[in-house]
Amino acid sequence: MAEDSTHNEEIEPNTGVGLLAALAGLSICVYGIIAVLSWQFDFDSVTTDRPIIAVLCLFAVAFAIYLGAIRIAWRTRHSARMLRLVIGSAIVFRVVMLFSLPIQEVDIYRYLWDGAVSTAGVSPFRYSPGQVSSVDLASNEDEDLSRLAKMRDDDPALAEILNRVHFPELPTIYPPTSQTVFAAANLTTPHSSSVMTRVFIMKAWLIGFDIATLFVVIGLLRRCAKPIGLCVIYAWCPLLMKEVANSGHLDAIAVFLTTLGLYLVVRSLGFQPGNKKTQARSLGYAVLASIVLALAVGAKLYPIILAPLVFFSLARKLGWRFTVAPTVAFAVTTAVLLSAMLPGERSVSDREQVHDPSLGVVTFLRRWEMNDFLFLIIIENIKPTAGRGPHETAWFTVIPESVRVTMVDSVAAGFDIDPSEAPFMIARAMTAAIFFIFAITLAWRTAAKDSAHFCEAAFLTIAWFWLLCPTLNPWYWTWALPLLPFARGRAWLAVSGLVPIYYLRFWLDYHFPTTAVLGTRYTGVAFYDFIITWIEFAPWFVVLMWRSLGFQPGKKIVPRLEA
Repeated sequence: MAEDSTHNEEIEPNTGVGLLAALAGLSICVYGIIAVLSWQFDFDSVTTDRPIIAVLCLFAVAFAIYLGAIRIAWRTRHSARMLRLVIGSAIVFRVVMLFSLPIQEVDIYRYLWDGAVSTAGVSPFRYSPGQVSSVDLASNEDEDLSRLAKMRDDDPALAEILNRVHFPELPTIYPPTSQTVFAAANLTTPHSSSVMTRVFIMKAWLIGFDIATLFVVIGLLRRCAKPIGLCVIYAWCPLLMKEVANSGHLDAIAVFLTTLGLYLVVRSLGFQPGNKKTQARSLGYAVLASIVLALAVGAKLYPIILAPLVFFSLARKLGWRFTVAPTVAFAVTTAVLLSAMLPGERSVSDREQVHDPSLGVVTFLRRWEMNDFLFLIIIENIKPTAGRGPHETAWFTVIPESVRVTMVDSVAAGFDIDPSEAPFMIARAMTAAIFFIFAITLAWRTAAKDSAHFCEAAFLTIAWFWLLCPTLNPWYWTWALPLLPFARGRAWLAVSGLVPIYYLRFWLDYHFPTTAVLGTRYTGVAFYDFIITWIEFAPWFVVLMWRSLGFQPGKKIVPRLEA
């Protein structure tokens, strides 16, 4: 980020710390108000009464304060006082939000249920919550399923959690590393705890991973000779207060392990060529980094996209033969962790349902689409309009109907799938191909560069993976946040402030479920998908592309991949 900034007149350390302290105080007040308002988002509350707009405005205020804090931290000469203030304030922000109710999010109830299932000695990949909810304990012959049904009947709080699980017809999609954390949280929760107590304990575990990530970010900045004050970019980010401290998303686990793995890679890249002792130590760090990154994949699958960058960087720095051990370590650890999620069937009796541990993940990969932009433009230009009314058709479709129909029918026939699934598959293939070319090119070009460029490439890999996904949930952007201090363009800072617009989709759905919005042909959800996402992303993309092509006053136009 430093390379795109102009380091204006330096602020004296005492002045900078004072200004940051004032902004920290304001932030605490804002988060305190949000925490109070969050109690109006109770699971059973009337949806139209939820203060979604007020909360979004407060997060906008918090984001403005956050941008001011970044500017002050960047211009202030580093001091231990400033670092203590940044870290201490970050912890206070998270503690304030810890005792808030999840705002418009219910994923945490799945984590609580999975943790209880695991500690009962049953694989959470085996049964869907819906199966447990509907099973008759008296007539069931499946011992494991009966154990879960008894647990449901004996614990009212757990029964309520089971009732709140989203998409109960699907088994869990969360990999084994995350399941281990869920189980640990369950083991540290008193048996008689209420639903809210269980939610707070689970969030406390996830906040712990979030704070640990902050310390790894500080370590990365030091290793790459970057200003330590830039850790405020991660420490004070309002998106983390919403998605981790408030909503309790498990991504904090994967983010910590991914950042730690990249830190270990950076350590492995720092050896002096020709020195056998340091080369051996570098190899040791590389193997350890591979194992940690595999654990990250076992927490959430996305870190696997960093494999080409890590592989090429190690190969160019250590030599190709030194990549064998790290590659084997990564492959074996990943395979062992994900083996529990492999497709399969298991039947104990004729009355038992077929079990497929991969069903949740496969369903997600084949169907989920939310808050997307690039993927939305592609898929809406592939979907045939036949059978869809004007209120369901995107205004930005330009591909002729005949071309779309031919494309969809050909793919459906070639892969023997339902024509309704073909557009998603085609769009997935196209965005995957674009990302693959980008990731490999970036990895190859970055491999011989220094640690700071490696971290920037890791950021860009994650960021563009996210941008090309069909699901741009706000908490997915937290994957990139630890590496945001290494991003060259300031435009990337804006993403954390833009993605909470996603929650406007709920407000529109609650208030305009069947009526058109603002005289358009679109009802609430369609209005968000086809209109609001353009407001959310289009201006930002214009700025990003403008700066990436070098259109800056007084500067020569030099296109670059890293924008």
